[in-house]
Amino acid sequence: MQQLKPNEPFYQISQASKLLGITSDRLRTYEEEGLIKPFRTKHSKDGKRLFSPNDIEWLTMIRDLIKLGVSIPTIRILLVAKFPINNPTLKEKDLEIIELLKKLKSHAIYPTIFK
Repeated sequence: MQQLKPNEPFYQISQASKLLGITSDRLRTYEEEGLIKPFRTKHSKDGKRLFSPNDIEWLTMIRDLIKLGVSIPTIRILLVAKFPINNPTLKEKDLEIIELLKKLKSHAIYPTIFK
């Protein structure tokens, strides 16, 4: 059995939403808000969205930030902002958020969205 390449578009939106435990509408919102750019097929008028394993990993971290209470606009701002991370007054939740943001900024998907 051939293994998927990390950046290979494969999962349709319904499959991706099941893997992530979120709705297809939520995935469309992430796309509209500029947090993900799924591959679009050229077979239909609008093109079906296909998500790679890298996209799923990226979206898992986005979902985790939202679960921590970070809003979509705030995520977008934080992903382009530079901020100090060695502040001793940060709370545990803040540190979780910063760790997720560091992972997002070093992820293969980051440069495709935030050029």
